Amino acid sequence: MAVAVLTLATGCIWQQQTLSRADIVGTWTEGDTGTGTLFFKDDGTVVVTDLAVFSNEVDNVVKVSECSGTGKWWVSDDKEDKTLGINVCEGNPWEFGGSKEHPKMRALVGDPSYGKYQTLSRK
Repeated sequence: MAVAVLTLATGCIWQQQTLSRADIVGTWTEGDTGTGTLFFKDDGTVVVTDLAVFSNEVDNVVKVSECSGTGKWWVSDDKEDKTLGINVCEGNPWEFGGSKEHPKMRALVGDPSYGKYQTLSRK
């Protein structure tokens, strides 16, 4: 029971979600500060502003810079793996989670075996 409470309190559980294109369109931000945004347009354009870029070191993943630019976005056609890709900045693919009311998207950073993610929330 204590493990379940700790897991819920720390937000360690990720509930995979499938979002439609309409659910994705709009602004997604990094953390409570609102720094780092992805703005998805319904025409497939994405505008990235100050998105954190992380080191790929095995045991020490740290923010090393920020990325901004304009490019394209898409959702995979794989029925088992609904992920989002962008062709500007690094960090693909993004997966969806959270809830329908409070969706989130995340991408692995650093060594995948450490399970560290960059997470964005829908505004």
